[in-house]
Amino acid sequence: MEEKIVKEKSALKEWIAWAKKGNWSIPGYRIVEAPRGPKLGETTTERYMIVERPHGVTYQHSLGLVSKFFEGLLDKELWATVCPGCGTTYCPPRAHCWKPECKVAETEWRRLPMKGEIWTYSVMLFSATAFMEQLPFVLAYVKVDEADTAFPMQIKGVPPEDVYIGMKVDVNFVEEPKGDLMDLYGTPSGKIEPPENAALQRDPESVERLKRDLEKTYAFVQKRFGIDNRIR
Repeated sequence: MEEKIVKEKSALKEWIAWAKKGNWSIPGYRIVEAPRGPKLGETTTERYMIVERPHGVTYQHSLGLVSKFFEGLLDKELWATVCPGCGTTYCPPRAHCWKPECKVAETEWRRLPMKGEIWTYSVMLFSATAFMEQLPFVLAYVKVDEADTAFPMQIKGVPPEDVYIGMKVDVNFVEEPKGDLMDLYGTPSGKIEPPENAALQRDPESVERLKRDLEKTYAFVQKRFGIDNRIR
């Protein structure tokens, strides 16, 4: 049986042509003076050579039996898989149940509501290049309602120092989904009320320390990219 294309949005030809032009040669370079040291405030100036070495790799891979989940993202729908034996609901999905007693039972599909709760989170003050303009941001694991597992997503629309475990969130889609996990993000649902035992908010000193670190990151992003990411 031959492959039949049902829907397509491909940039493959464009990227293949770009990759062929690079081939690891060095068409350019620059010499810079930049900081060297173990931490901010304890640096000297060093001279570095930076080479430009274009190279490209285009990956193609199937998303297999969980393709429905990623196709659903394109349509702004959130799907999970459910074990017909134990009833465990997986989001992100698993094609088969992982519980030993279920003997790798094939799961079934269920659409989920767009609400959830933060199970755990981190405040990101540094990141890979692709996300640097968004700093600082909150990366959380959200347990979507009716699911038994947690889903990684950014939390937006709230200052990082006000986020807490147990916060109720609405799950949202970006305006133009691409079919990957970054299509989803969470925003606070209702009033923000940290419980008395919230790990961060119960310690005023930790809150102030985080605010100082956040301010350094806001200043870095504003200086480097001209973007003010403060939430007011």
